[in-house]
Amino acid sequence: MLALKQVLKPVVAVSNFRRTRATLTNTFCCGCVIESKLRQLFHLQSLNFTSRRGFVSVLSPAVLAKSYRNMSCDSTGEHEMQVDVRPIDPDEDDANGDQNQECSSSTAGSSVRLQAHEEVSSSSNGGGGNSVGGGDDIRVISEGMVKIPQSTNIFYNPTQEFNRDMSIVVLHTFLKSESKSDATILEAMSASGIRAIRYAKEVPGIAKVIANDYSESAVETIKKNAESNQVGDLVQPSFADASCKMYELRNAATVVDIDPYGTPTPFLDAAVQCVQEDGLLMVTATDMAVLAGGNHADSCFAKYGSMSLKSKACHEIALRIVIHTVQSSANRYGRVAIPLLSLSVDFYVRMCFKIIRSPKKTKQSALNTSMIYQCTGCKSITLQPLAVVKKGHTTFAQGPLVSRKCEICDAVHHVAGPIWSGPIHNKDFVSKMIHEVNDRYSYLGTYERIKGMLGLVQEEIDSPLYYEVSELCSIVKASSIPLIQFRSAIMNLGYQVSLTHAEPNTIKTNIPNSSLWDILRAWRLQTNPKPMQPDTVGHRVMAREPTIKDIDFTIRPDAKPLSQNMNLLRYQTNPEKYWGPGCRDNFKSHGEGGPSKRELNQGKYKAKKKFKNTDTQDDSNKPTDS
Repeated sequence: MLALKQVLKPVVAVSNFRRTRATLTNTFCCGCVIESKLRQLFHLQSLNFTSRRGFVSVLSPAVLAKSYRNMSCDSTGEHEMQVDVRPIDPDEDDANGDQNQECSSSTAGSSVRLQAHEEVSSSSNGGGGNSVGGGDDIRVISEGMVKIPQSTNIFYNPTQEFNRDMSIVVLHTFLKSESKSDATILEAMSASGIRAIRYAKEVPGIAKVIANDYSESAVETIKKNAESNQVGDLVQPSFADASCKMYELRNAATVVDIDPYGTPTPFLDAAVQCVQEDGLLMVTATDMAVLAGGNHADSCFAKYGSMSLKSKACHEIALRIVIHTVQSSANRYGRVAIPLLSLSVDFYVRMCFKIIRSPKKTKQSALNTSMIYQCTGCKSITLQPLAVVKKGHTTFAQGPLVSRKCEICDAVHHVAGPIWSGPIHNKDFVSKMIHEVNDRYSYLGTYERIKGMLGLVQEEIDSPLYYEVSELCSIVKASSIPLIQFRSAIMNLGYQVSLTHAEPNTIKTNIPNSSLWDILRAWRLQTNPKPMQPDTVGHRVMAREPTIKDIDFTIRPDAKPLSQNMNLLRYQTNPEKYWGPGCRDNFKSHGEGGPSKRELNQGKYKAKKKFKNTDTQDDSNKPTDS
């Protein structure tokens, strides 16, 4: 048996509870006792551990080592642990660390007694707010009309304020447009409960908000926060697994909101059944590395049943993949998910659906489902629908629509999908949202950004996916064409074109790929008539005979977007350093003046390698049987 000091070396550097538990359980034979003691220790430190979200702050090596010095196990099944969490000098000579402590197998009825001399507080990592309580490091979070205290043992993400503000507007607009009163709202993963409390306080026509979480401490916090904001009669805290709660409330919720850490796919089957007919389903996905990265297409298929693609349009592809997955889940139960609003924001995608029951329309979902063909050379995108309508019936589509080699540059294609290729917004619903924002919700912290985002969404055409202008120009080695001039050239040919909310300097258009490249050829010859290097993608593109000879680059007055004329906040930059979802061990918990993530990771692998070498030397010095 290794000495405790050697055992705890790799453990104290591990911030994830499950990895810590696995390391100690593999070392000691009393696995269930180790887990019980760990849970009590993590709870004692008031750290960020919840079963659903899995956040744990880093434990001090000295504190954790000191906590396990007095652990002893005997063969009677009675296990005791004395935990001293008083501040310890890291350089303190550990005289007891070299003593081997052996543990016998534990029994199912083991009892644990934890004695704490002093509770150690951790600094909070919340958003804007003021510290309260003198020396107690707790911040008051103010969002909308709600104020709640934040501590390190309950998860709160300040970067999602825009998500919550937009959800307030969506919910109010939906209930008003559908004339729904006495609505029942279910937030399946509530954490601090701030979203549920805001629903109850800021949206009229709500009878009950069920704030569910799979953490007892979170449920207690939700109850206290609701009472402090005078909505304790509307907010109903619930302690249950998210999927189990939604199955329990099948066809009972007017609105269901699921916002997990990562993929929402484990909860979609329960969510589409929980929503009442003509109800609202709101879904968030934050695993953008899988949905939009292109390097994890196999993982994307395993989670969403669709292959992602490395493309400049990856953010809209991510949206359409999730919509396709939600639609498939709803279709299994004779339901249809109608997209009302679909947004790609910062590090996540957010979608809102109206759920209706229509077995006939479920069979028509194939009409709005397509495969993607993207040329590996010129990046031209072609969509292949899975079905078409002939003589009033849904039938097989003919394909493929592309040849083996691209007609523009003779390169091969990558295939991805399937994705949702139908509309991702309801323009009438978006217009109502804009009216409600201006009329009622000007007090929101992200009011200007909401107006800008909805303005861009209202301008978008229904053509799927988009192109980045600078990428297209770089292929033919031309200077980047001004966006207003590019839009004018497309509109002068009689086609539609718009910006997209997902990415700046991009265009959505219904122009054929051949005509699009005719515009770029004409721009290249007009600005840089020099011949291109042979055997390159750009050379092959320029060598093609254009189908349209005369391209008119005259700037049109209507080529300038209305959102730009109104000076709306369209594309917001990240407001602070490390803006995003945060990692699971959440280095932000060290406070504003603490070390950065980069500093914390320095020497990590070197220390791990040094420990392995030490462990190998210890094993080589052990006596062997002759």
